[in-house]
Amino acid sequence: MNKESNSVYKSTCCYCGVGCGVKISVEKNQLISVTGDTEHPVNQGKLCSKGMNLQYTVNDRSDRLLYPQMRHHRSSPLQRVSWDEALDRAEAVFRTLIAKYGPDAVAFYASGQCLTEEYYILNKLVKGFIGTNNIDTNSRLCMSSAVAAYKKSLGEDSVPICYDDIELADCFLVAGANPAWCHPILWRRIEAHKAKNPETKIIVVDPRITDTCALADLHLQINPGTDIVLNYALGRLLIEQGDIDLDFINDHTEGYEAYKERVFERSLLESAIICGVPAEDIERAASYIGESKGFLSLWTMGLNQSVVGVNKNLSLIDLNLITGKIGKPGSGPFSLTGQPNAMGGREVGGLANLLPAHRDMDNKKHRDELQQFWSGTIVSGKPGLTATEMFEALADGRLKAIWILCTNPLTSLPNARLVEKALQMAKFVIVQEISNKAQTLDFADIILPAAGWAEKEGTMTNSERRISHLHKAIPPPGEALPDAEIFSRFAQKMGFKGFSYPTPEDIYKEHAQLTSGTSIDISGLDYTLIDSLKTVQWPFDLKKKQGTTRLFQDKKFLTPSGRAQLHSPPDQHHSELPDQNFPFILTTGRVRDQWHTMSKTGKVSKLNQHIQAAFLEIHPNDAATLNLADGQLANVYSIRGEVRVRTRVSKTIKPGVVFLPMHWGKLLGSDLHRANNLTNDLVDPISKEPDFKFCAVRVEAHVKKKERIVIIGAGAGAHGFVRSFRELNKTDEIVIFSNEDLPFYNRVMLPHYVSGELQWEQLVKMKDAEEPLLDIQHIRGVQVNTIDRDNKCVWDSRGIKTQYDVLILATGSRPSLPKHVPQLPGIFTMRRRTDADLLKRYLPEQAHVVIVGGGLLGLEMAASLRENGTKITIVQRVSRFLNRQLDSLGSQLLHEQMVDLGCDIFYNDEVQLYCGRNKLTKIELKSGRQIKCDAVILAIGTTPNIELAKEANLICQRGVVVDHHMQTSDPTIYAIGEIAEFEGTLYGITAAAEEQAAIVAHYHQGDISSHYKGSLFMNIIKIQGFDLCSIGLTEAPNEDYEEIIFIDKAKRYYKKCIIYQDRLVGAILIGDKNEFLEFKNLIANKIELSEKRLQLLRSGAAKEDVIGRLVCSCSQVGEGNLQRRMSDGCIDLQELCTLTGAGTGCGSCKPEVKRILENYRIEKDQEVKSYAK
Repeated sequence: MNKESNSVYKSTCCYCGVGCGVKISVEKNQLISVTGDTEHPVNQGKLCSKGMNLQYTVNDRSDRLLYPQMRHHRSSPLQRVSWDEALDRAEAVFRTLIAKYGPDAVAFYASGQCLTEEYYILNKLVKGFIGTNNIDTNSRLCMSSAVAAYKKSLGEDSVPICYDDIELADCFLVAGANPAWCHPILWRRIEAHKAKNPETKIIVVDPRITDTCALADLHLQINPGTDIVLNYALGRLLIEQGDIDLDFINDHTEGYEAYKERVFERSLLESAIICGVPAEDIERAASYIGESKGFLSLWTMGLNQSVVGVNKNLSLIDLNLITGKIGKPGSGPFSLTGQPNAMGGREVGGLANLLPAHRDMDNKKHRDELQQFWSGTIVSGKPGLTATEMFEALADGRLKAIWILCTNPLTSLPNARLVEKALQMAKFVIVQEISNKAQTLDFADIILPAAGWAEKEGTMTNSERRISHLHKAIPPPGEALPDAEIFSRFAQKMGFKGFSYPTPEDIYKEHAQLTSGTSIDISGLDYTLIDSLKTVQWPFDLKKKQGTTRLFQDKKFLTPSGRAQLHSPPDQHHSELPDQNFPFILTTGRVRDQWHTMSKTGKVSKLNQHIQAAFLEIHPNDAATLNLADGQLANVYSIRGEVRVRTRVSKTIKPGVVFLPMHWGKLLGSDLHRANNLTNDLVDPISKEPDFKFCAVRVEAHVKKKERIVIIGAGAGAHGFVRSFRELNKTDEIVIFSNEDLPFYNRVMLPHYVSGELQWEQLVKMKDAEEPLLDIQHIRGVQVNTIDRDNKCVWDSRGIKTQYDVLILATGSRPSLPKHVPQLPGIFTMRRRTDADLLKRYLPEQAHVVIVGGGLLGLEMAASLRENGTKITIVQRVSRFLNRQLDSLGSQLLHEQMVDLGCDIFYNDEVQLYCGRNKLTKIELKSGRQIKCDAVILAIGTTPNIELAKEANLICQRGVVVDHHMQTSDPTIYAIGEIAEFEGTLYGITAAAEEQAAIVAHYHQGDISSHYKGSLFMNIIKIQGFDLCSIGLTEAPNEDYEEIIFIDKAKRYYKKCIIYQDRLVGAILIGDKNEFLEFKNLIANKIELSEKRLQLLRSGAAKEDVIGRLVCSCSQVGEGNLQRRMSDGCIDLQELCTLTGAGTGCGSCKPEVKRILENYRIEKDQEVKSYAK
């Protein structure tokens, strides 16, 4: 069995097609942890940054769909229904549509993440029983060009090599791929092989300088779309140099003469000019290939995702064929698979033009075999609709219904806005998903909750034809079901026979039986056999009980003639060419720590730290021409749509070319981060794979129209907005109304101003001289009385009208007062400077002050006044201090500190009576106790000032209700600070007000990625000589939360951490708050702890915080951390990695670390040369 022990299961990573083995450990509450499987032949225990964090995607079930839902009309809301109700409706609609319009009126769009068993049963259902070939998957978007090319050149879609060929090759040609980021574990093997064998040559072909190039002996930075020209130039040189295998060509290939004629059509110089690379570099590449003993060509989307993707593939495979470097150790053409089971899907025929076990759709004999095997309907010989064709057919009405599972076409398909329109036009949409964040759900008539990875059993096949068994480790949440079971139930609802499978293994055995006698024969293979052998590569020899590591060693290919086919298509590409209106070439792709549309990786905070938003990579020359600075917002347009992202000005891309990552989709209703708004729906005529790597765009700096911004209030939020916005925008008019005739100041520090510890100037945040420099109009001592939303103006206490384009409410709060507090001298609140000045003037020497309220303000006032010798009594209504900010032990230690300061404290009591004729002389408590005093300071909380908003008919509850952009119910009016109520919560702390202000500044300037997620509650008490802070939760809500505690009560030293699902969610630090910043960042950013958990509250130096841009997500190392070590003299790569931890996890950041180190060395060399001059 695949189960290793009672709680440990072997499985396979569900990300890319490398197929790394993992171990899943099941812990309490069905939470899992994941480690690399040291016995697995693919990775031997190593995992990339994504694989290392797999458990978090499973353990975080906050977005999971838990039960079926349905709506009876597209405009009606979704309602929870039973599985029977949902599938009965699906059956009725599909049956009706098929009866009326024929089987081609329905379609199924699936994913390369499906298990082989799920692929098989769906393919059988659609092709064998519904009677249409309208089943396609998102593998169409990544692998179909390679599939077609393999078939045309080798006879079938058969990857000829195995991973062990890496250590046997001495030349690698990596074309249109960035395996350092996208297939890191394989690249680690190549890195290790290169380190051990430095004479090994690596050639990288890519229009961008990627991290893969860091290892390259030669980088051919070609112009986009010129891959065939380059490959033909290499072919010509290999022929001219005599570095081809004529015996192999004559004995085992066809088409050589036509190929030779084609590659000699262009001279080397002409090819070099077209490609945009030096002719000498092409010659070097040809000599590396020609002199090699083992030659591996590797490629992915750079070749596949093209309108001539098949031809690009063929021209590359040709190089292995003419050199005879195929079917032998260390040699062969190797298509790197992008999805974990794209290969398994192809095995079962899970594309619109394929049949199971590499059978041909246009072969009637093959179709009849299937019909007989399945006992179903006639299998159609007409290829079905492919991915893009399905949505075109929905848009024009040919297709009536679509069933989408395990993929997010609204983000991943080209010309995404057309896809959105297509789903709007569809008569019926079923979405089978695990996550409630999938954008397709908005168009769904039925939503079916599916089980995810680790929650179901099945198999996958990786890039080297290696089959792995994935065991079910935990049950799916709620009513979610495995995809195979959902389709089995639907098929039975439709009345189809042959869909009752007791276990997933029964499905697999049927699939295996269907391969008997084919080139991928795995007949006789079952789960027990796979587990006993750990993994199996097809085809499988049942008698020998072993798979096949390498294909075509006998030089017999799967073509009708048994010979490999050399193809020589024209070298032109037919992409959308730039013109005067759209002068740039856009290419799209991936980033290191994200995968596809981020449904899984987007849930892992560690991974999100690397690159947090979409960006536009552009060359410095182009940026200068467009007056674009690094990090500036830019609009990118094609004839299909636009995006708006920040720029990354970099020499890693060629002039005239720009790059956008493809992972980001809609964000809070805006699609301006979605790269596929721009891409065109041109497809390769053979593979039907879209042309994601080439479309024409225009780039412009984003310029917001000039506006007048009026701010009501001059507290922390208003100050934060002015500072943030003026960094982004120097032209908008800013008008600020302040009730106080004072500059911006820090009211939180008023207790220390009262004590004399701080002077007034130390509280001022913005000097008078700064206001003109920031170009703001600060109207002091004037109150806004009315907001006229219809005419977009405000009326102030002077009777003056001020127009606005945008209004920001930052009116703050006022002290809360108990009922029946008399207007008697000696009773104070502490909110403004005037309050502080009145108190300072009023108090006599050796005064006695009663502070009502044991919150932060009250305690800080008490401590500050004690420094002046003022007698202090604190009256606290409840049984302890800071009962919402501390646990009981923390409150006890704080109590002891306040007693040591000389404060008298009365708990569970409150003021009943204020006594005195002309001024306060004493108070009487509810307990009956009477206290003589000179003054009372009321510090019992605050009340948000929302009256102005209410009068303007803005939606208000406890505060002014705002959305993720801090917009009120009037989108031209924002609310920030203590009055803003976000998702039912008021955040009455300065840090939240400043965070909200920055959100408004960036969003209003046009950055749609700027949105509010709530703020972290944190409290630092400012009492001299006493450290106390709390962050986030202070008490564990239930047993699912864990506590780590260190305490020395005698020394008043107490540290407590609260952990939930391997994230720090709360902390109390008393006696020492050195970890405050680290813990604050961990909690606020929801960073997964992993090994860091062992360091929490451990003695010794704390780990350095991330400084600058994140480089290593595994060890949380920033560029600034690396710079610091290099400045200390560490200029050896291995030593730098060891000291900082960068590159010691999955290793995928190591090329970036190397590049940073090399740049540092260059800078230092230039400094030395400059000094020498």
